[in-house]
Amino acid sequence: MSGLKRKEEEIGLVDLDTEQTGEGRKERAAFKKARAQKQRAVRMSLAGMIAGGLALILLGTYVFHISLITVGFVVVIEAVIAAALNNSPFWVHVAIMALQVVMGVFLKQILFLVLAAAYYFLLLVAVKLLEVDG
Repeated sequence: MSGLKRKEEEIGLVDLDTEQTGEGRKERAAFKKARAQKQRAVRMSLAGMIAGGLALILLGTYVFHISLITVGFVVVIEAVIAAALNNSPFWVHVAIMALQVVMGVFLKQILFLVLAAAYYFLLLVAVKLLEVDG
């Protein structure tokens, strides 16, 4: 073994023990696979957030005839609440979704606010998907 290889090992460029056993390649392959899985999870969660928000906006404005500003405000508030209460217990999220349905009954927009509660659930799933370690 050359002195150059030892110096590289001392400063952390290579690890001679893992290179000799072949585990270095296995570790790198596992790291690449985990990184690719994390990137897929990020893409899926962002696509779900965007698609759900656009669907709620389009349904709210065209089907339920609610103004675009109001629907946009609801989408933003849903995202803020989902981000703020990310680490809350499950019953808090259920209570928020139930409160949205009750508000829909009182405001005579039950179907729209049920869809908003579903979007809230989608946001929670997306945020939890982002938290998963690869």
